Amino acid sequence: HSFPTRRSSDLNLGFVAIAFGFIISWTVLKTTSTKYIAAFPTTLFWNYAMPVIFYAFAQANGTLGLLGKKIAYAFRNARWALPFAIMIMAAVVAGSGASTNNTFMVAPLAWSLAVGAEITPILVPIALWCGSFIGGFLPWTTMGSLWNGNFSTYLINSDKTTLPDGVTPVDPLSLTVRLDIYQIIMALVFIAVAYVICKGWKVKEGTQSLFEKPEDYNKDQKATLVIIVCIICCLLIPSVLNTLFFHNKNVVFKWMVSNLTVPVTSAIGITLVCLFANGNVKETFGKFVNWNMILTITGMGMYCTLAGKNYLNVVDPLSELLQNAPAFIIPAALCLIGALLSFVTSASTIQALVLAMIPAISAATGLSMVHLATAAMMGTAVTSFSPISTGGAACLIGAPSEVSTKLFPKMIAIAVGLMVAASLLGLIGFYGIGA
Repeated sequence: HSFPTRRSSDLNLGFVAIAFGFIISWTVLKTTSTKYIAAFPTTLFWNYAMPVIFYAFAQANGTLGLLGKKIAYAFRNARWALPFAIMIMAAVVAGSGASTNNTFMVAPLAWSLAVGAEITPILVPIALWCGSFIGGFLPWTTMGSLWNGNFSTYLINSDKTTLPDGVTPVDPLSLTVRLDIYQIIMALVFIAVAYVICKGWKVKEGTQSLFEKPEDYNKDQKATLVIIVCIICCLLIPSVLNTLFFHNKNVVFKWMVSNLTVPVTSAIGITLVCLFANGNVKETFGKFVNWNMILTITGMGMYCTLAGKNYLNVVDPLSELLQNAPAFIIPAALCLIGALLSFVTSASTIQALVLAMIPAISAATGLSMVHLATAAMMGTAVTSFSPISTGGAACLIGAPSEVSTKLFPKMIAIAVGLMVAASLLGLIGFYGIGA
């Protein structure tokens, strides 16, 4: 008897990664299976799986498809601008206070538009990601505030950090604005290049019928749309009011921002759709929830956690190594390290780890902390496009299963390309302009 052969597409890389993780845990780390199981990326799973499931209901009853056709119809005379429309939509929502959570809100709508208008699929995550970079890190947003806090902790004299002699402290707000400028430039260049390469102005032959006036929403679709709008408002409005008007001092809005998170509002949305929009759980879970992608992303995330401080701990030796390296390669090296580590865990955690190395490196090399911090932060930023990271994964929410499966390796390849390009910019001194 011959053994049955399986296509590589039948393999789930998440389970493969988990299996290899167990082997590394036993052989290299000499630890137990229980400790490795504890590395499961719970936050990533909930932040990705819950909105995927919620918007799968809207996909199942045709709401998102019809919405995409209506938006596409509105752009029927300017279809060339659709990728830029997606980017602007993402940037506005992000800059309104939602920060990088904007992708969880607008990605399903963007994919509806993309499917209806037959946009080249890779342009959708690129447009969403670029929109997040333009608006998601402004000083008043959640991530902008995190940046400011990290700079205040690690790059000025504080209770946690005493800077070495001769090292000039940074101004946290100025550094935040500086990084925003770099990220906006990067986003605009990236989408412009991608738009030209992918010929984003073109629509496939035979798709003109998609731009005919679509039908009206039925009762269930109207109810689903109302629920989606309410969920987005629950995420966006408290964040905007809390940040811009109450400065994180109002107890009610502070509680709402902390507790009405994406997984929570998605769970509420799922319940409401089932109650008021005739949501079919069996059909939705069986045909429209992309379990393969959920398990791939969380499995790879679990495997990559092994690089963290509690496992292989690749960070501490890097600081000592960099202090003895030639000064001209330090920015590129920091950028590359930040990018590599951002591949394997959340960018916010990596930023703190990399920033903690900068004062000692600045003292040893004479390079300013502004220059080094810019290089390091840009490194952690570029690889967030990877679908293994939260940012990249969020860009696939709402994508048809067959499309997201094909985009997964392409997004990884692009993230690697961005990492190489960002590191080369560090080598020629780009991040030191005006530092």
